[in-house]
Amino acid sequence: MLNKSTTKLMNDEQKDLVNTQKEKHSHEDFLVDYDVSGEKDILNGFLIQKDVWNPFIASGRYHARYLFYHNELFLDKTVLEIGCGTGLMGIVMAKYGAKEVVMSDISNKAVENTKLNIKKFVSEKTISVVQGDLFEPVEGKFDLITWMIPFFAGYPEDGDTISASMIMPPELFERFLTEARNYLKSDGVLLIPSFALGGELTDPAKIAPKFGYSVKTTWSHKSINNLQQGWIYMHELKLA
Repeated sequence: MLNKSTTKLMNDEQKDLVNTQKEKHSHEDFLVDYDVSGEKDILNGFLIQKDVWNPFIASGRYHARYLFYHNELFLDKTVLEIGCGTGLMGIVMAKYGAKEVVMSDISNKAVENTKLNIKKFVSEKTISVVQGDLFEPVEGKFDLITWMIPFFAGYPEDGDTISASMIMPPELFERFLTEARNYLKSDGVLLIPSFALGGELTDPAKIAPKFGYSVKTTWSHKSINNLQQGWIYMHELKLA
């Protein structure tokens, strides 16, 4: 169970789900065969290590598929993934047409996991991984920046990489939106998902316009499988 200070911004339904997710993400190292397209474009033996978020039992599987079918966002372009975790999104973009991919995560465990998957699935010449807090280790400007944000507002305990993957302080999202302007090309796109149960504090459609972005909700899906059941959305943000 997560402590009360971690979940103090959540209602009871949100607390129940994050505690369930915390339990389900307590795993050892394992491999997954993931069909990116749904038509047998399979990443065979994709590695998920201990203490790294499993995107395939949450909304990550939708995020990766959205990228696959909207490759105009990254084809022959320079892209950045914040909070890369296992490296799934960056690997999909590198494998299916991105010119250059940079991935960043604050967790050294996630960075290690991502590097191992890169060696298996894509050329290291087109993709790189850096470690740090949001944009701290990042240089340059990008055509696309994507972040599979933690959907719930709260304050994860220091060192708890799993809870930090599903819970973020509202001020962290605000800092991301403020700093992203310095790394996004003038015609670039921020691609960010949201989850209806997450609430307004982590909803890009509610928060991003306050920071000078126009928001277009380009996709919605009512998930009935795995942990995050309910409406999931994808938002494309541009500098207003």
